[in-house]
Amino acid sequence: MSAPVLQLAPIVAQIEATGIYRSVAGARDMARVAREGAIGSPVAFVMPGSERPRPSGIAGGVQHSAVTATFMVITLAEDLRRDAGGRAISQLEEVRAQLLPLLEAWGPDYASGPLTHESGQLVTGPLRGGLIGWQDEFSLRFRRRITTGG
Repeated sequence: MSAPVLQLAPIVAQIEATGIYRSVAGARDMARVAREGAIGSPVAFVMPGSERPRPSGIAGGVQHSAVTATFMVITLAEDLRRDAGGRAISQLEEVRAQLLPLLEAWGPDYASGPLTHESGQLVTGPLRGGLIGWQDEFSLRFRRRITTGG
């Protein structure tokens, strides 16, 4: 199967289907939540990362490439340390412990296999309303076919 670009909709649908998160959204919603806080938790935001195409040739006016693409899943949760001594960190760990094996065993229809977890890190940007966050980066591979001539 092939795709012209990284398609996030099937990834978002897969994450929603897990039932792990209260909601799953994109970059625009994350900016609003980071500004305003108070969302309930946990929530996930799925955002594109990078695409690295490796052209493999042109045949019959079609350029073929193997593409490695990355995307991020950012989990935000209310920082409950005020109330329960580190519980928000535990919630992030629980959510990630459920999410990672589900995504690493799955790939969208257009991908050449399952997703790969590349890295994870604490979100250090300013988050309002007592939120704490974690960003996981995943990669996938797919084939791109682009018509080059008319």
